Amino acid sequence: MDRYDRLRAERGEGFDTESAADAVQEAFIEADRRWRRISRYDDPTGWIRRVALNRLRNGERNRRRRLEILDGIQVLPDEDVTADLVDLRRALEQLPERSRLIVSLHYLAALSVAEVASTLEIADGTVKSTLRDARKRLRPELQEERHA
Repeated sequence: MDRYDRLRAERGEGFDTESAADAVQEAFIEADRRWRRISRYDDPTGWIRRVALNRLRNGERNRRRRLEILDGIQVLPDEDVTADLVDLRRALEQLPERSRLIVSLHYLAALSVAEVASTLEIADGTVKSTLRDARKRLRPELQEERHA
């Protein structure tokens, strides 16, 4: 059994095997990127093991956070659905899925930019630029709906 298989099996204890395999693979990729430094460590395999475990823990934390967010979302009763909300939904459907998710988490679920970034495991700057692009794209569509 090579190091990759052994680490994947170790990480599979307590985590699903697919996530463990992904985390170990990502840790090996990270080790390869930093190999000049890591190769001088007393235990490079230990470093890879720690990175893989940290990725698994972060993934679990983010999954729990996403579930909390989803549990907190409440469906509006039919009498609360206004024409503006229908227009907003229609406009949001025009956005790419990732943009729609970021806009929804930030504006509708009231998460901060940092919370959205952490939840989706992306950079704060990516959230900010996606929000800016989405606002630019939604503005004419929503103004057009209001004036119609």
